[in-house]
Amino acid sequence: MSPASTPRHSKPLSRHSELVEESLSDPSQLPKQTLSTPGQTRKRAEWLAVHTALLLVIVAFGAPFLWIVAAALNRAEVTSWPWPNHPTLANFRVLFDERDAGLALRNSLIVSGSTMVLATVSASLAGYGLSRMTFHRKAVLAYAILLLQSIPLAVTMVPIYDLATRLELQDTYRGLILTHTAISLPLLVWLMKGFCDAVPRDTEEAAWLDGASAFRGWRDVVLPQTYAGIAVVAGFAFANAWAEVLMVVILVKDVAKETLPFQFFYAADGGRETQTTAALGVLYVLPVLLLFLALRRLMVRGLVESTQGL
Repeated sequence: MSPASTPRHSKPLSRHSELVEESLSDPSQLPKQTLSTPGQTRKRAEWLAVHTALLLVIVAFGAPFLWIVAAALNRAEVTSWPWPNHPTLANFRVLFDERDAGLALRNSLIVSGSTMVLATVSASLAGYGLSRMTFHRKAVLAYAILLLQSIPLAVTMVPIYDLATRLELQDTYRGLILTHTAISLPLLVWLMKGFCDAVPRDTEEAAWLDGASAFRGWRDVVLPQTYAGIAVVAGFAFANAWAEVLMVVILVKDVAKETLPFQFFYAADGGRETQTTAALGVLYVLPVLLLFLALRRLMVRGLVESTQGL
């Protein structure tokens, strides 16, 4: 057929039409994003399940705290949910003006802060020694220290009370600080031992060859590499001392030495005003929450590192 006889409407196929024809003849030519594989479906299901579980955990733990905050800021006897219509700080003023919550807060900060410092330093040194020193029956000693953590706290009440009476440690900050430190040390020593085990010995040996002592090797070499572990130990020590009530009950009889958890325990048990007790609960939670927010990066890194060898 001559070019002159070619119909005017007949034109070459476009590139889009060619791709459509090829995809119809061969499905493998379809773009990859339009194909959903079983693996991708499984990943989406896992993502949905994990995030649903996390959401349930957040709601389960967050809802009671939200209720406490709402009750603490509420004027009326019946707490508005999820937030009071007219928030007020009057309940907190009652605590500081009539309940001596400021004195109890100061006592708790002194005891918990001192316990945190003493327990962190002691656990760091003991964990380093347990990690680096070599002696007979070392494993037996290490597990014996860990075994102390399994003893119920209530069983130790009588001997602790007797020692505090003999050493005149009742109604003193020293008694509470030493008791809280002794209670938390077994677990903290084991935690620091694990963090020190993760530090290579070669770095210390190089420092020793340069003339550094064992203490200086710990301070200049091991300590900077275990900051995350120290943050974990410090956080646990503060939280344990802050939340402890049983030892305060048996060691403190002077009202001027009462701690904030002690006041909250008796306020909740006595069925006092809900709003005032809720305000006391907010004060009870707030310092620990602020500490964990301040140390969150180091603590998360330390907790991840502590599980790498499991």
